[in-house]
Amino acid sequence: MAVAQELFGEQGPKASLDEIARRAGIGNATLYRHFPGRHALLAAALERIVVTGADAAEEAAAREDDPFAALSSFAQAIARARLAALCCVSDELTKEWQGLAQQRERLVHAAQRLLSRAQQAQQIRADISLEEFMGVVIQLSRPLPGTSWSATDQFSPRILQVYLDGLYVEN
Repeated sequence: MAVAQELFGEQGPKASLDEIARRAGIGNATLYRHFPGRHALLAAALERIVVTGADAAEEAAAREDDPFAALSSFAQAIARARLAALCCVSDELTKEWQGLAQQRERLVHAAQRLLSRAQQAQQIRADISLEEFMGVVIQLSRPLPGTSWSATDQFSPRILQVYLDGLYVEN
């Protein structure tokens, strides 16, 4: 799944299934035995990413008393989970995958609670919407053209923290 997430994130939904199998160190037959086609593998990879993101939001809310720390923890977690891989899939494709749609709703709800909590505590700019927040976090954690996820994983946490610090409001 990690290889599928990486390749779908880098190359989009048309990433070669043969290449996914090769990089994962398995045969094509093994891949097709578990996933009958491209859509099944893509749906499973994306659902795994979204579940990880939703879990991260809920865990940050439960673990962190400080709203800014919770929001920051969540942002860093979704960057590590490579939520940016979702950018390769259109909304039309995801509508047919009920499990993915439900988990996406869970993610959006949990993330909105974190952002609202930080805004109500006057720690984050009040004029930032969830769409803006998530859009920037996703873009900052996405590989640049010609780079890999592993290269992005090295510089993304710092760049993301600079963005989060820029949203912070001193009280």
